[in-house]
Amino acid sequence: MKKLYKKVLKQITPTKKEKNLEKKIFKEIEEKIMKIKGRHSCVNWCGSSARDTHLRNDRDLDLFIMFDTELSEKELEKKGLKIGKMVFKGQKWEKAYSQHPYIRGIYKGFDVEIVPSYKVNSGTEIKSAVDRTPFHNKYILNKIKEKQKQEVRLLKQFMKGIDAYGADLKNCSMPGYALELLIIHYETFENAIKEISKWNKGKIILFENAKEKHAEQFKGAPLIIIDPVDAHRNVASALSNEQFQRLVYAAKRFLGNPNEKFFFKEKTKKLTKKELKNELEKRELIAIKSIFPKKILPDLFWGQLRRFLKKSETHLKEHDFIVERSHLWSDEKEIVFIFTLREKNLQKIKTITGPHATDKENSKKFLDKKRKIVAGPYIKDGRITIDIERKETQSKKVLENFLKKMQKQEKEALQIFCKKAKVLDEKEIIKHYKGEFAEYLTRYIKGKEIFE
Repeated sequence: MKKLYKKVLKQITPTKKEKNLEKKIFKEIEEKIMKIKGRHSCVNWCGSSARDTHLRNDRDLDLFIMFDTELSEKELEKKGLKIGKMVFKGQKWEKAYSQHPYIRGIYKGFDVEIVPSYKVNSGTEIKSAVDRTPFHNKYILNKIKEKQKQEVRLLKQFMKGIDAYGADLKNCSMPGYALELLIIHYETFENAIKEISKWNKGKIILFENAKEKHAEQFKGAPLIIIDPVDAHRNVASALSNEQFQRLVYAAKRFLGNPNEKFFFKEKTKKLTKKELKNELEKRELIAIKSIFPKKILPDLFWGQLRRFLKKSETHLKEHDFIVERSHLWSDEKEIVFIFTLREKNLQKIKTITGPHATDKENSKKFLDKKRKIVAGPYIKDGRITIDIERKETQSKKVLENFLKKMQKQEKEALQIFCKKAKVLDEKEIIKHYKGEFAEYLTRYIKGKEIFE
């Protein structure tokens, strides 16, 4: 496997020129910030580029402006935003949000985030979530060995290759910091993959003085990595159960057949529209398409979208539709919910089986319910049975009525989603089949993992 690792590392390790440019850009921005008058004492360069565990062409710089703890949160935000805007003067920038707002933008080809933070003495004294990051930086730099930086790169690229990399709720995956901790814990990429392949749901990884009792607060999580900087935090909290199962499965498959496609995603060969039409004719697919609302916190909205997908699925089930599979896709411009149903359209008549005819008490309750009975009651297999007429038989109509109802009940971003949503049948899915969505839908229909 050494040959394979060497080949992958050659493609993913930043060049000396890249690293020197990163340092130059940091120094340039640092000088700009420190020339601005204010109550900030220094600038901390954090993130994987500062720790030299980043991948080639990442071009991300996470800079934290350290402020006096006596400053109010409101003043911290105000001063942090002001400094950020001054740094990006004449450049492209935008206001982004974490626990409090910050400025991010493009500076000489780099994606730079300028985040205001309190200068505290330890991770236990933090006043906001972002105050932890400089301590994460310090911990990794103190613990990681030089040769392990390449092991981190291999693990990051592996996670990237199987679509399980990222701290945000869009990906529900593994953040870079968690992967650095795994290499510190398991020492090498190969050891890490071997151990991951043996993981079971509820796996706990502890560092420093953390104890099993610290993991109790995260009961039910598929993976618990106690943050060595703050024992009240699970570093792998963003990881969903589905992604946890995928990465365990991918690790097993890699050990059985190690090859490059686990590190580098092969481009999906999209189905032609004719092929798509043929595939859709074999399936019962229906979709909801809407817009991704502007000026919202994407991380928060991704969580809302996943809950709304489940709510939509539950609504279909309540109307007797069997949902065999459902999924959510978005490029943060458009959103599409996909549902594979057993049947898109149901029969008008629904048969309801009641209690045994000999069960007097429950038989009476069953028959006393107000229902529009079109046939029965009659006895079938010893049970009282009736036929009723369904109010709605078309899944498209059921979803359209649901979206209208939710438009009145949901708030803000989800209300916009419901208002702009359209239910797509087979013809409309084909009409919408283009770009990134076409790649996604091809993968969904083929139902095959990208590393297989």
